[in-house]
Amino acid sequence: MDYKKISLYAALVVVALILWNAWQREYPPVANNTPTTQSQPTSSSSTVPTSNTSSASSTVPTVPSAHHVAKKITPSAAQGLYSGQFIHVKTDVLDIVIDTHGGNIEQAKLLKYPKTLDSKNSIELFNTGQDSLYVAQSGLTGPNGPDTQKGQAKYKASSLRYKLSSDENTVKVPLVWQGANGLKIVKTYVFHRDSYVIDMNYAVQNQGSKTWKGYVYTQLARKNVEHKGSLLTQYASFTGGAMSSPAEHYQKLKFKNFASEPINQNITGGWAAMIQQYFLSAWVPPANQLYHYYTRASADGVYTLGMIGPQLTVHSAQSISTDNKLYVGPAIASNLNALAPNLNMTIDYGWLFFISKIIFWVMSLIHSVIGNWGWSIILTTIVIKLLFFPLSDKSFKSMANMRKLQPKMATLKERHEGDRAGLSKATMELYRKEKVNPLSGCLPIVIQIPVFIALYWVIIQSVEFRLAPWMFWVKDLAVHDPYYILPVLMGVLMFVQQKMSPPPPDPTQAKVMMFMPVIFTVFFLHFPAGLVLYWITNTLFTIVHQFYVYKRVERDDKKQKLIKASKR
Repeated sequence: MDYKKISLYAALVVVALILWNAWQREYPPVANNTPTTQSQPTSSSSTVPTSNTSSASSTVPTVPSAHHVAKKITPSAAQGLYSGQFIHVKTDVLDIVIDTHGGNIEQAKLLKYPKTLDSKNSIELFNTGQDSLYVAQSGLTGPNGPDTQKGQAKYKASSLRYKLSSDENTVKVPLVWQGANGLKIVKTYVFHRDSYVIDMNYAVQNQGSKTWKGYVYTQLARKNVEHKGSLLTQYASFTGGAMSSPAEHYQKLKFKNFASEPINQNITGGWAAMIQQYFLSAWVPPANQLYHYYTRASADGVYTLGMIGPQLTVHSAQSISTDNKLYVGPAIASNLNALAPNLNMTIDYGWLFFISKIIFWVMSLIHSVIGNWGWSIILTTIVIKLLFFPLSDKSFKSMANMRKLQPKMATLKERHEGDRAGLSKATMELYRKEKVNPLSGCLPIVIQIPVFIALYWVIIQSVEFRLAPWMFWVKDLAVHDPYYILPVLMGVLMFVQQKMSPPPPDPTQAKVMMFMPVIFTVFFLHFPAGLVLYWITNTLFTIVHQFYVYKRVERDDKKQKLIKASKR
């Protein structure tokens, strides 16, 4: 089979694999949600609610329905989800709003991430919009509350505004609730400089005469907001839940399965998250405690993923403290690695993740020196080309030898005109006689396929490329070239490369190959500019290498002819 035909098939494989990846993301295999059996601690203070759905639902307050959340958060507003007051907390990276009724985080703006390239408004991950509800909730539940299905505790705060000053590294926001039965609860949020991790602590003081028992719960509740962007990005991005356990390090949870296939698992050493392209939120409980994980879906389209901790027992005149961590921010691997095992897997690079991680590591290393992601892509592409230089060199040498066979190929076409089978047989015989391997020319393209797909996921899933400029008109490497200059340039370079390569013997194949640069140009019009930049760089250096090999082979042939002539 002619290598040009193989090249066409290889190009189609690239398209097919990308579409297959998109299909897998949209319709993943049904996960096995069988509860994980784990041994519970023997202490009476470490029991968890039973893992059936009804029990989980009865012990955790119901997420407010849509008519409760149409509240605009402003400094003068007096109501939140539960008609509490708003506490505003501002650090160097986060702008947070906490509702005193429940002590839930109802708004989280990421100050270092604008919504769009020219926008002065920051990405708002948490909010209480009518159609875009997304909040982080937590509480203490049980027979004696204070959080029940009727509502959550109403806390009091010493201030409604907190700000991380230039000489501080942390800011603490304590919320106090005092019950009639002598129970005092202090819920404290701790924010850190240059960090998207929020520490959340419950301190329970029993000043009454009776023993108090309860459970801490944490949950993320949101509506399914459709991703806006190109069709390609929509298919490549997953919005939904995710969780981790020792048995299954990373499990994606589609919203549509929250009701039909609810999660009810007891897990030690896991986490629960809501993920979307570039950003996520995640509750991370203490690694050594057994938590019950659950999912729910309400009739008004609110999806809840949460967990209930071990039973807390506080005797009279005693106190107890429990901690959880909340991450709300960009999906940066170094941040996630430091917080919890396997949390970095929420940056989903697909089935070629091992290649994607290597590529991103190289890019990050280069970026730390030059500070530009566009040039990092270019230099990484050169590194990849150098890595496979010997293989490409051998391939181009074979292609150069095939070019020398073109006169003989033309003779065979005339001799076997109208006899395709005879032409194919004669062509293969010629290849064997001249010791030319037509398939060797496909190796550079075959090598590019996994690298191309891996790089595609890197650019689509890595927040570092979001709004990252290269130069001139390319202001965002994660979206398509607004003027389509890069795709057109890529098509021109592909045409030049095609002209340098020996044409296929079949006229039909030759005509099809003539259209390949046009097909690829159209196909790449809406690909991320960073990916097109990779392909341009790869094609340009391929042309240079191919031209060099051709000249070298011609020079070697002339030397051989001179040697033979001198021997005569």
